[in-house]
Amino acid sequence: MAAAASTRQSMEDSPQQLAWAAGALLLGGLPHLLAVAPWIPLLLLGCGLWRIGAARRGWPLPALWIRIPLAVLGFLAVAISYRSISGIQAGSALLLVMGAMKLLETRGQRDRMVLIFISLFLLFAAFLREQAIGMLAWLVAGTLGISAALLQTARQESLLPMAGALRLAARLLVQALPLAAVLFILFPRLPGPFWSLPDKASSGISGLSEEIRPGDISALGLSDAIAFRARFRDGTPPAGALYWRGPVLEHFDGRGWSVRRPPASTPPAAVETDGVQYSYELVLEPQGGRWLLALETPLQWSAPRAGLGPAMELLNTEPIHDRFSYRARSAIGGSVRSAIGAEGLAANLQLPAGRNPRTLELATRLRAAATDDRDYLQRLLQLFHEQPFRYSLKPPLLGAQPVDEFLFDTRSGFCEHYASALAVLARAAGIPARVVAGYQGGEHNPIGDYWIIRQAHAHAWVEAWVDGAWRRIDPTAAVAPERIERGIGEILAGAPGGMRLWRSSRVVGGVVLSWDAVNAAWDRWVLAFGPEAQERLLLGLGFRMPRPLQLALLAGAAASLCLVLLAWLGGRRRQGARDRLRQRYDGLCRRLAAATGRPRRPGETPSAYASVVAGLRPDLAAETLALTTLYLQLRYGGSGDTRDTAAFSRRLRRFRPARAPAARGRR
Repeated sequence: MAAAASTRQSMEDSPQQLAWAAGALLLGGLPHLLAVAPWIPLLLLGCGLWRIGAARRGWPLPALWIRIPLAVLGFLAVAISYRSISGIQAGSALLLVMGAMKLLETRGQRDRMVLIFISLFLLFAAFLREQAIGMLAWLVAGTLGISAALLQTARQESLLPMAGALRLAARLLVQALPLAAVLFILFPRLPGPFWSLPDKASSGISGLSEEIRPGDISALGLSDAIAFRARFRDGTPPAGALYWRGPVLEHFDGRGWSVRRPPASTPPAAVETDGVQYSYELVLEPQGGRWLLALETPLQWSAPRAGLGPAMELLNTEPIHDRFSYRARSAIGGSVRSAIGAEGLAANLQLPAGRNPRTLELATRLRAAATDDRDYLQRLLQLFHEQPFRYSLKPPLLGAQPVDEFLFDTRSGFCEHYASALAVLARAAGIPARVVAGYQGGEHNPIGDYWIIRQAHAHAWVEAWVDGAWRRIDPTAAVAPERIERGIGEILAGAPGGMRLWRSSRVVGGVVLSWDAVNAAWDRWVLAFGPEAQERLLLGLGFRMPRPLQLALLAGAAASLCLVLLAWLGGRRRQGARDRLRQRYDGLCRRLAAATGRPRRPGETPSAYASVVAGLRPDLAAETLALTTLYLQLRYGGSGDTRDTAAFSRRLRRFRPARAPAARGRR
């Protein structure tokens, strides 16, 4: 009893187990250290070093009247630093402070377990903030290390060597993978991955917005950040026809365009089109807006919470803060007829009084010379093509009359400038027009046979109401046709050096596209694995899509089957290991029988037989006793250390006792 109590006490105060728990906290907290307030890593480091030093030197832990005020101060410091205690940043900081405070009172197995679970929450929080596939390596390493720390903390006997603990943790995690895969595939999915967080849009780079103001940004930043990826299912349109529709801007204040808020009673658009139809799958990156990108005229879509707005934009009921996967079918080209009333047409004719007078005068002259609406719009495109207009990513700033200054003075701009000017000229001539913001083109990745649409592909064009239908008119195609036909890469002479390098180098470009194919698979099958992706996968496997309750029951049954199978395989493995160990011991007994002339009798215990051998051959006593003791520990002591098994096998191979003379005579 005294020895057992002494062992328990030594394990309670084990500096080695405390070091494992502190290491687990470090593994979980390391991805957060550069993202939290600077005082938090210093607090964690100080508490960790002090606690390990206290365990080694036998210092008493702080009393309760010291720990409680410290914990309260830490809580208040987080609340003051982040003005909140919720959210990924403040929550991670609070977890780190809790871990640091827990170190100050960790003295037993229960406290070390709490540290392990805090470490797991921190590791999960790191995935909440960064879901790129590069984070997967750290998640695997962190999970392996924390699992090994959990095994070491739970041990009541001597600790395993580090390599042995890591091997055992890896084996357990590999055994858990089938169960994790079954639950991931079959468990009822929420509408969108629950681990994603809002991603605030960056300013000063190309991308979508509910408002454009040509002339306010003197240098359009080019971003290689991915907006979405698209995979066509049956046929691929040419790159010049890829117009990905986003927000439709119908309100013009004389300087900029913004989304018009129609009355709540406005019905959704009823669309008829004679364009060519294409089906595709799209994985949208978090962008904070309600619009779902779709090819020019969306006809069908699988997103359950999306609908077609009055301006034919595909809108979700809530902002997109998650990677979102959906299928759609759209029409490209041709004319688009939609039920738009007199109020909608009038809204697309409005121009503010007293703004851009030279533009209005130009529209009057061109309209007088045109035979009809089509001829007038064609004259506008000829104006952009024949006059010295220039497509530039660094246009000059514009003043109070931006359209006038662009058309008559600077004549330099990018897609927003040309789309805004053409829409104003169309409205001035009595033709309803609006600006559509979205993306144009894309970059085909032959490795995965999909299209990458980056923020640099952001584009704006015009829709004009001609002969009772909306028609797409892109003035940029008249000024810089290479931008439309061959993509934004043709005009990236002023792009950053890194972008120029990978676009111009076949080797570097191939590596970039290969890595993007890996990221695309990760985004499609993991991060964007929502209800739609789950349904597609189950249908592909031959399942009819069950209801959520049926799916939960199916997941439970499959998980139970996995557990039973794992238990059966584990039992067979352990039985096989015991059988192999017994075979090796039987070989030892045969050698001892040959060396002593006395075989082991049925029912004779290994210890008793070792004593008999020691009496007959004192020169073999020490090695026989050592091998027998190691065999008993491995077979009945529950040792999981493979190093002991390997040591037993090596020692047994070296044990070659000479035969006894009597034994040779009998032979």
